[in-house]
Amino acid sequence: MMSKLIQFAAIASIAALTLVFAETTALGQGGWISAAGPINRSMGGASVAAPIDSIGAIYWNPASIAGMKSSEVGFGVDVLWSQQNVRSTLGPFDGSTDAVNGTFPIPNIGWVYKTEVPELTLGLGVNAVAGFKTNLPADPNNLALAPAPIGLGQVYSQAQFLQLAPVIAYSLSDKLSVAVGPTIVTGELQLDPFVFASPNADGNYPAGRSSTYEWGGGVQCGIFYVANDAWRFGGSFKSTNWLPDFVYNSEDANGLPRTLSADFDLPMVVSLGTSYSGWDQWLLALDVRYFDYGNTAGFGDPAMFRPDGSLHGLDWSSVFAMALGAQRKLGEVLTVRGGYTYNQNPIKNSEAFYNIASPLLYEHMLSTGFSLQANSKLSFNTAYSYVFENSRTGPLVSPLLGPIPGSTMVNSLNAHFLSFGISVSY
Repeated sequence: MMSKLIQFAAIASIAALTLVFAETTALGQGGWISAAGPINRSMGGASVAAPIDSIGAIYWNPASIAGMKSSEVGFGVDVLWSQQNVRSTLGPFDGSTDAVNGTFPIPNIGWVYKTEVPELTLGLGVNAVAGFKTNLPADPNNLALAPAPIGLGQVYSQAQFLQLAPVIAYSLSDKLSVAVGPTIVTGELQLDPFVFASPNADGNYPAGRSSTYEWGGGVQCGIFYVANDAWRFGGSFKSTNWLPDFVYNSEDANGLPRTLSADFDLPMVVSLGTSYSGWDQWLLALDVRYFDYGNTAGFGDPAMFRPDGSLHGLDWSSVFAMALGAQRKLGEVLTVRGGYTYNQNPIKNSEAFYNIASPLLYEHMLSTGFSLQANSKLSFNTAYSYVFENSRTGPLVSPLLGPIPGSTMVNSLNAHFLSFGISVSY
């Protein structure tokens, strides 16, 4: 037993060291939400080879639903609230401003159906998979948020992407299962000031708030392998989710109509995972992921102002992430869990100013949670995650002059997730 645990610890340590040394400009998974539902969140998002609930199994590896013991439907909602601060300095000027972001709901639904054909399992996930929100007031004492043309003025952003993921999983043998299915995505992106367009004649950027939800999609597939009674392995691939341009009805300095647009997709994601359940009443899980932001429209485009003052892109880098989770059953009623998530940051320090409205900066996240089994079919689940404060520091940038010598802007963020839900097996 102990030798198996030592093997698992060795694998986890190697993965952690690989991530630490892979890129020194490290931080978060960016806009992609690292966990789905209270059970998966309490495990730190680790579930590629640990299918302990319908939401988390479909979210990170559709093939793993073949390893679930019964049909199940799960409902969950995360409530996110963040604390963001922007500080800028230049010579005698030093200003600090707190955002008023409020709370951000993140819904999740998972359904797994064990058909009458033993080899065939169906699933459907409905998840908020990506998003962010920023609400920074204008502040004449903070150069980054001072009125134009000195700064950006008020900065407001909200992005939310919902994914529908029907999947078919098929067991090729008692040990090996595969799955495939489309990913249907709808999303909304709001930004004010809309820096992806040229400023109006008065020097102010137009507002990009009046838009519609756009629809797009991609495909996902997965593999799940049961090596023995203790060890399981899995892998999944989510293609880029392509979306049409987001189009906005805005106005120029004279109040006349102006049409704006922005091109943003969601990145390709590759996940590998293993789990170990050879210790009585324990389950340990490890996932490693790759997010290809660097080759994704909008996110990966260069962060540079064009001659007309419009911003080309956010210049995010492709990143790795890791999730570790542990579960312990305490009798027939209570199950407790804990998890840790480490992420590399797609945002470089030099791009801090360009990403003032998308401060997705987290590196370390700790999670915990539990499930109460009301009866043989129904469980109540809850989880809490704390995102440790992190920041990006870079120069203030003028659309006309570029980086301003001697200036500094610090964008910092910490966050809390509180998650609730129920699971019903049948």
